[in-house]
Amino acid sequence: GRSYCVRTQRMLNQCLESLVQKVQSGVVINFEKSGPDPVPIGEDGLVDSSRPINSFASQPWHSCHKLIYVRPNPKTGVPVGHWPIPESFWPDQNSPTLPPRTAHPVVRFSCVDCEPMVIDKLPFDKYELEPSPLTQYILERKSPHTCWQVFVSSSGKYSELGHPFGYLKASTTLTCVNLFVMPYNYPVLLPLL
Repeated sequence: GRSYCVRTQRMLNQCLESLVQKVQSGVVINFEKSGPDPVPIGEDGLVDSSRPINSFASQPWHSCHKLIYVRPNPKTGVPVGHWPIPESFWPDQNSPTLPPRTAHPVVRFSCVDCEPMVIDKLPFDKYELEPSPLTQYILERKSPHTCWQVFVSSSGKYSELGHPFGYLKASTTLTCVNLFVMPYNYPVLLPLL
């Protein structure tokens, strides 16, 4: 947070200008780790079995309340997205109202290394994550060709964790981490297409 003490019209203009520069276009998401910690990776990018895995000690990257940048289309100025983040409930036709939900979605990520999937002519959404302990941890692993799947709890009918709707992946240059949003349960859908 930041406070401003405005005493003159000129100071007000300066403060507003300062605030406008700090405004980011994005959505706040709660990222929560699901399951065990990943296998430690050594300096050479290979599995380092000498470093112990302590899945029970909470680390800052296990839970982050951070922004994903939603960049507007340069031509129209309007952000474009193809896929939603799933709801945390399975729709019930007999229910007269929708269940309440949190203002910021809770997105769980699994630390199991997976192959990133995309296919031609099927759109996906790509959002850069605001720097955080989570992005720092992913970038330090130096694995730009693997990803961690993301889930919303209770989004599936018969599964507590639900199905994956995308993944977290370091950029190939290891400068940032992106959230790729795909169709729900994309690992099943993409091979069918």
